Amino acid sequence: MGYKQKVTITLDGVILKQIDRFSREQGESRSNVIEEAVREWRQKHLEDELIEGYTNMAKEDLETAEANLGAGTEAIK
Repeated sequence: MGYKQKVTITLDGVILKQIDRFSREQGESRSNVIEEAVREWRQKHLEDELIEGYTNMAKEDLETAEANLGAGTEAIK
């Protein structure tokens, strides 16, 4: 893990109360709770991108297979 740097952010009051409640329940600091939330968001974003990429690849593979199937059928005749 890299170095830590202090930053200032502005949050909705309701969200801040939820973070504070969760941090108390977990015995973690606000910073740790927010840092973990960002890590999980980043991981989810990466997984979503991978799913989208593989889905697009599958569509392209299907289109290629369908195009080649026609050519293969003609060659058999």
